[in-house]
Amino acid sequence: MENNSILIRETASVSDLADRAILAVVDGAVDPLTAWINTRKMKMAIERFEKDDRIRDITQRGLSKYGKRQQFGDCILEEAEMGVRYDFSVCNDSELSELYRMRDDLSEVIKAREDLLKSLPASGMADPQTGEIVYPPARSSKTVIKTTFKNK
Repeated sequence: MENNSILIRETASVSDLADRAILAVVDGAVDPLTAWINTRKMKMAIERFEKDDRIRDITQRGLSKYGKRQQFGDCILEEAEMGVRYDFSVCNDSELSELYRMRDDLSEVIKAREDLLKSLPASGMADPQTGEIVYPPARSSKTVIKTTFKNK
């Protein structure tokens, strides 16, 4: 069991952990593709760990021994209410329902206009209603390494 818990027992700072991983790749001690794949796996594993109801429950019980807020080294843990949501469908408010409908209609009109602008030539085009010359939107992107796992 000891080998399974080494990573989550580490007490180094975030920057130290990251710097050690970065240096291992930069110095050639670890293959960059292997490191990339494994860090993506770790990210997914951490997300799964944090979403597990058992882990949340055990952690909240552990924190409650100290109150609602406690500092552990450079880390502060505190109980907080997050993700508050309201269900307005139970309000029976016709004005709000009409506003939602108007928003949805306007969103469709905006989407159609954006699609039109995306299809324009770089030289632009005269808008038949206003006569102004309109141009396609500026497009930007960055190249990333898309990472997909067959089995999660």
